[in-house]
Amino acid sequence: MQITGSRSGRKKSAKKVSASGRLIRTAEISDGDKSFDLSALATVKAALIRSGKNFQPENVEIRPEDFRKKVYARPLKTLIVFVLDCSDSMGDDTTFARIRAAKGTILSVLSRAYQKRHRIGLVSFRDEFAEVLLPPTSSLALARAKLRALPTGGATPFADGLIKGWRMIRTERLKDPELRPLLMILSDGEANVPFDSAIAYKNIPAELHHIAHQIGQDSIHSIAIDTRPLRNPGKMMKTLAQSLGAAYHHISTLQGDGMARMIVDF
Repeated sequence: MQITGSRSGRKKSAKKVSASGRLIRTAEISDGDKSFDLSALATVKAALIRSGKNFQPENVEIRPEDFRKKVYARPLKTLIVFVLDCSDSMGDDTTFARIRAAKGTILSVLSRAYQKRHRIGLVSFRDEFAEVLLPPTSSLALARAKLRALPTGGATPFADGLIKGWRMIRTERLKDPELRPLLMILSDGEANVPFDSAIAYKNIPAELHHIAHQIGQDSIHSIAIDTRPLRNPGKMMKTLAQSLGAAYHHISTLQGDGMARMIVDF
């Protein structure tokens, strides 16, 4: 199973070639190689193949063109950033059932991400601003504690939530350009607080989609999870997913370990 979206493309390799790590293959020496581990076995094999029918065990000649180096690979680091809507619109008859469902979805992904040693970041948005509740961490206990103590209520500053989630990813990419980021957004899409205070209320959706489009152009895999009740469907999160170039899911489909595994193995 694989996450799909207009910009997600094929699943990329989760490893990168490095100077150390797990041996994955051997290769010829190139002119630009300054330092490498020589593979004696592969080098001798290359010399034997070159010798062909003229091979004599006592006269094996190893030439520079026979040299083979060891090629190693390390797993790419993965960061999953959750952007969670905690505003009043996520409530259901004041019970906030949708926030509980969103927390359950995040918890199932957290457990799977911890097994993979992925790092997790958490941004919530409510009232007038978004808040970074959890900077990138690999601590499952800390992530769970922050999720349990999540404040709720107020207006919906959706754009600020996207911006802060995006900034977190960009900051971590400066430290590790090979980072594999995944942005998971859980909301009903009902934004009502602009990022730019000069934006008129009627233009809030346009501002939100402009920000989402910029994020989509930044080579960030993302998933838009719609928390709106199925009995009262809306198109806000679907159109946001299109602006992001993201995969779209309704939260009712994100049940079970299989879906969490799919998300973590994106």
